[in-house]
Amino acid sequence: MTTSADTVTDGNGLWVRADYDCSDPTDPEVLASHPGRLAAIRIDGDEVVLAQDRLRSWPLFWSLEDGLSGTQRLVVSDDATLMREAVSAPRLDARARREFLDAGFVTGSDTLLAGIHQTEQGTVVRIDRATGRARTVNHSLARFCEGTDTVVDPEDFSGLLCEALDVVLGRVLAEMDRRAGTPRLVVPLSGGLDSRLLVAWLTLHDALDRTVAFTYGRPGAREVEISRKVAQAVGLEWHAVDYDPAALREAWQTQEAADFLKDGYTLGALPHIQDWWALRTLLARGTVRPGDIVLPGHTIVGNMHDEQLLDGPPATRGQVAKAIITHHQELQGEQNQAWADPYRAGKVKNFLALRPFTGSPRDVQSILESYNVRERQTKYINNSVRAYEHLGLEWALPMLDVEFWNAWHRGAVELTATRDFYAVFIGRLWAQATARASGQEQTAQADLAYFTPTKVNETTRSRLKAVLSRLHLLHLAERTASSWATLHSPMSFDAFITDASRPAAAVQLMMGRTLLGFWARAFITDTWCRRCRLFTDLPVVDVPPTIADSSELKA
Repeated sequence: MTTSADTVTDGNGLWVRADYDCSDPTDPEVLASHPGRLAAIRIDGDEVVLAQDRLRSWPLFWSLEDGLSGTQRLVVSDDATLMREAVSAPRLDARARREFLDAGFVTGSDTLLAGIHQTEQGTVVRIDRATGRARTVNHSLARFCEGTDTVVDPEDFSGLLCEALDVVLGRVLAEMDRRAGTPRLVVPLSGGLDSRLLVAWLTLHDALDRTVAFTYGRPGAREVEISRKVAQAVGLEWHAVDYDPAALREAWQTQEAADFLKDGYTLGALPHIQDWWALRTLLARGTVRPGDIVLPGHTIVGNMHDEQLLDGPPATRGQVAKAIITHHQELQGEQNQAWADPYRAGKVKNFLALRPFTGSPRDVQSILESYNVRERQTKYINNSVRAYEHLGLEWALPMLDVEFWNAWHRGAVELTATRDFYAVFIGRLWAQATARASGQEQTAQADLAYFTPTKVNETTRSRLKAVLSRLHLLHLAERTASSWATLHSPMSFDAFITDASRPAAAVQLMMGRTLLGFWARAFITDTWCRRCRLFTDLPVVDVPPTIADSSELKA
């Protein structure tokens, strides 16, 4: 077993990384209720047990390969680089590579490297070293709580969420008190909902003196301006980091960037690069210090998509499966190819087979959200914490902690399928926060707008879409608008398109490729950063399909 330097073992075959002590971290019930980050490995004779928390706080990897004299050699690690070095002959899995290009991550327990597996979110994996058989249990951690205590009343649900926020964010403040020195919370402040909820709570609980916020983007960008006003409304220390495309391109070709990419892809996901330049800049200024705790707005809220499946007759299993693949495998604009791929369709079918399917709205919501959480949330979105760790920063994801997780999942479909209720809930807390900050009952800042990609209001936008749809021009208009927005990103993210000229990129965007599609393609071909070579020197193998891979799904 290879581990990173800060791991802990009890000397009796149990290795644990956790925020809080627990009786047996490899017990599924203990794992389900653990209030914080956890990863554990237990060695018990010929069986090795891996336990992964709901966040995938520290992903675990394992590989079983032939050793000397016909023995099986098991390699386990929580470090992607060490894991890659420990296996005898790393090879690039062609099937996983195709999926990565379309999704930005590899689903299920596979990784980009053939024979190296990753533990999935909220699971316990039992590996028999004698037979090579691996059993995974407790996928239910990723699913909705479906008891009879569903909350329908908005006021009751608001109270439930407030109680949960008090617990999970209160725990973060208590952890700060226990740490040596004077660490501060570092909030990446956008013009959206989630970071404003964090700022509102911190304001209402007198924690702004322990908090600093930052926003990045082109100078004068609307999101930067809205974030400045948010911080100003409550008296929060705030810093802007200019994202200049030329400076970004230069920094992106340094050895520092290459080292970050190697640390950040966890063998199966696109490195989450969005905060890297900003935090690197703030550390250089001394605004943020090593040991400070980054508090991003990653949350259990908002993982629903394809809400139309909740209306009308019960959805079929095939409709839900296609919605999953179409939503998650769209980076290159080739969803039909993803749908026709037995490897990817088979993994979705296996996911849907984890429990009986009814097609009810609650059932469909549960499946779509739990898949989104298990795959994109914990493999790509939460992967942002690797950047924080790489820069010497700590992190917390309280709105993915067990109390807030369970509270949100008690909300009825009509309260949780969209962000409408959530926006009203945050608006009320924000009004209270700005009133407290100003010493008044109500302030103008309580109605401060959220950032949206366009200044066109929803009513006008709906009318335009209806007219364009009647003229059969809606698809073209949406592609054109999306392409223009990508190449004129207020965050300067277009600077990370490094393997195509702007005219070529414009054409590819119009054909359906997305910004992340460019990043994924450049990353897997080692053309994103010239100093980072992870894949081009590896042999490529097309692993034969297994029985599970050969299944078919029909909408």
